[in-house]
Amino acid sequence: MALFNEILTGRYNRALQKLFQIKGSPPAPQLAGEIAATISMFYGAENRYIEGWNRFGIGVFSGVPTAANRAAVRIRMPANSGVVGVVERISVIKGTTTSLPQMFYDSIATAMPTENVTNAGARSLDTRQQQTNSNAIVSTSVNFGVLGTEAFIGACTSSVAFEFIWTDINEISLPPGSQITIGDDILADQLLVSFMWRERPLEESEKT
Repeated sequence: MALFNEILTGRYNRALQKLFQIKGSPPAPQLAGEIAATISMFYGAENRYIEGWNRFGIGVFSGVPTAANRAAVRIRMPANSGVVGVVERISVIKGTTTSLPQMFYDSIATAMPTENVTNAGARSLDTRQQQTNSNAIVSTSVNFGVLGTEAFIGACTSSVAFEFIWTDINEISLPPGSQITIGDDILADQLLVSFMWRERPLEESEKT
């Protein structure tokens, strides 16, 4: 028999069960009869796992483009992945003395020209994770044409990292079919980009 105001998003119940070692049936199977919902479940990075998130990190070297070409590094979530990502950190180091790396965001996750997929080495940031491979695709290009909407411009000096994300409010959602690209503003230059991100499957209510 169905419950009144039954909660069908199971990961919240699973998180409560794991956090408090509750036995038996889900501890919160339904909402109260009147409006009484309070959701505040983030309590430390160590508990992302029990909330259903998988966390990853990778550092990527773009390679050095030839003359008149531009380097770029991209993280994208395939349209058919059924997974949403949240990018927690984007750290960029440039080769030139003064440079302005550019961040592009687009709702279409496409491959870059002469793309080289590099995320086979993406590292799980929690050894409790059963999932070892990320759904997001991290790639590089040494022949990048400006694609997408320019969202932010940074300022780098040689060998000094620039951070595109400073606090959790700056984190960037990466739903299926979207991408974030860090493009070099200098031709024949090189990029070193580090990404940190988390992923989870989409809930039924999030799918369109």
